[in-house]
This record gives sequence, structure tokens and C-alpha cells, in this order.
Amino acid sequence: MLFFLLSTIGKFLTKDENRDRELMHRIKTRDKEAISELYDHYHRLLFGLILSILKKREEAEDILQEVFTNIWEKAEQFDTERGTVYTWIVSMARNKSIDRLRSKVYKEQKKQAVSLNDEDVHHPLYSEETDPLENTILKDRAKKVHAALAQISEKQRKVLQVAYFNGMSQSEISEEFDIPLGTVKTRMRDGMMKLREILGKEIEK
Repeated sequence: MLFFLLSTIGKFLTKDENRDRELMHRIKTRDKEAISELYDHYHRLLFGLILSILKKREEAEDILQEVFTNIWEKAEQFDTERGTVYTWIVSMARNKSIDRLRSKVYKEQKKQAVSLNDEDVHHPLYSEETDPLENTILKDRAKKVHAALAQISEKQRKVLQVAYFNGMSQSEISEEFDIPLGTVKTRMRDGMMKLREILGKEIEK
């Protein structure tokens, strides 16, 4: 279900999908310059996403390297008919981050409870490690996405944030925070529908 939110934000953030598809085509032909170009375009944003989940820079750097290694090794698995390059690589980064977060070793290192407080949730739309111009552009987009999040109800926003940034399933959210499963599903569905509507208007501007 969260894939639809990723897809919507992806359309909002991606400057040139044709460029990305061309890069993926070149990567499939083992063009090393193409993977370098893709890295230049997305490593800061992906690092922000990974860091927001793992909260540890060293772990985030490790996962970022794994992501681009996988893109190079599994480029053939990218299907242009099933989505954008952005959603594919972001989903890969998020899934790898959550796998690391849930691993036994990492859990032992972290030993920190998940919170539903807004201040505990980071929005990985840009990284501080950017050049000034790119940082300005990404921050502007981040502000618009954050503004969209502010327009949905607090209850909807919190379950989406915990699911997206902490990798919790609907059943885990229900159990952890004592919310009926049906209520969790409804809040997530309605919240994402509203976000898609709001961000869709931004995309059309």
C-alpha cells in the first residue's frame, strides 16, 4: 500500500524520468559511467532516506553502497512497464534499510523503542550533504511535501510516518499502539488518498 505514496512523491521529485530510463538502459549494457551518473543524481536523497530509518551514519553509508551495487548487478530486473526508476531504487533502499533495522544484531545495538511522536520522525527528502543549489531545490520540494502531510489528519499522518519511516506493518502498528487493525488500515488508506490528491495538484503546477 505504501508503494502508492512512494510513487506519488517520486513523480513530484523526479526531474527527468526519460533521463533515468536511459541511464538504466546503459547500466544494463554495463556502462560504468551510467551508474556513476545515477549515483550523482540520487545518492544524497537516498542517503537521507536510509539515515532517517537507521539513524546511524555508518550504517546508512553501508546500505547506500549496497543499494548501488544491487542496481548495477540487478539492472535487468528493472521493468519500465511497472514503475519509474525513482520508485524502484527508493523501494530498494527502504527495504534494505528496514531489513537491517530488523536484523538481530542491529536490534541489539539500537535497543530503542519506536515512537509515534512527530518529532521522532525524519522526512528524508533531502540530505544536508548537498551542494548549495541542489540543497535549495530539494528543500523547497521537501517543504511542499511536508505541507501536504500537515493537511491530513494527525492520526492519519502518524500511522503513515511510522509505517513508512520505521517499516512497521499494519498489524505491528495495531499491536504496538493498541489501535484496531481495521482502524489502522482505514487511516492509512484515507491518508494516502489525501496525500496523492494534494501532491497531484503540486505536480500539475
